[in-house]
Amino acid sequence: MNKIDYIRLSHSETNRKIWNAITGKCFALKQKNRFLGYLWITVASIAFGFIAVFGWFSFLTVFVKDIRFTQHYMRTVISTQSMTSEQVNNYLDTCKLDYKNRVSYGNIPMKKQKQTEATFELLYREFGTPQPDSIQLLTQTVTENNSELKTISSFTTWKHTTEKVEIERKQQMQDEQAKRKISARNREKGRMLNSFESELTPEQIDLLVECCNNIQIFTRNIESYELKEILSCSHREPLPITVNKHLAVLFDKLREHKLICKTWMSVAERFNCFVSRQGKPITSKDLSAALSTSSIIDRHIENQINDWIDDIV
Repeated sequence: MNKIDYIRLSHSETNRKIWNAITGKCFALKQKNRFLGYLWITVASIAFGFIAVFGWFSFLTVFVKDIRFTQHYMRTVISTQSMTSEQVNNYLDTCKLDYKNRVSYGNIPMKKQKQTEATFELLYREFGTPQPDSIQLLTQTVTENNSELKTISSFTTWKHTTEKVEIERKQQMQDEQAKRKISARNREKGRMLNSFESELTPEQIDLLVECCNNIQIFTRNIESYELKEILSCSHREPLPITVNKHLAVLFDKLREHKLICKTWMSVAERFNCFVSRQGKPITSKDLSAALSTSSIIDRHIENQINDWIDDIV
């Protein structure tokens, strides 16, 4: 990824977060006072324009900096290219080799070296599988023990452990694929499902919770664990809905992307997942009726839901 693409992506991501915060605040103010809401969005839009312009100038400083080994740059490259674990390892290994080559010239301060080493370690743990340097391992063992036998023994032990971990990782991936196939079949079933058959990852659930709180789908802010319990139908109490149409549109978007089952309305009614402001259980008929009138939903809310769904997918 060149610097121009990196600047464009970073600038777009920053502007999106700022704009979502502005529109979320505007929606909250409109519920209290419509005039304050319009006044806020006017002033905030002008301020946002200045921030966007200033952001471009601040990002232009990237052209005179070496950003190849910064955490945000490498994380952006990995996420935008949707790398697999093996591709991540190859990418990080290449970057680390280049970094060590630069360190050998002695023009990187010690503080910067420690920061960069910590960045590589963090990204290996988060995205890939750390690959120990076998030459470094052998050299260190020889220095400490001064014994070729112990060196070979340590290397053999490490090699055996690494192969065992790799076999377990592949088995785990196969198990997860099998579970996903079963889950996909379950989502095609009728009304007797025991959950929403969610395919959402923990990161996607966190985004969905942020979406619900930002748009105020429910009468109060919720936590990730509460939404996980709802999706697995293991909750103790139902969640109170603010506007039926908003929830119906949001969950039906998840259904369109096959992240929850097709019969999610029946599941919600069967396990009493949602209630109205007055505490009345929301039935599948209520949700179906709300979805059928979704064409008159506030365009601002619809755009927000679509943006959040794009981020989740």
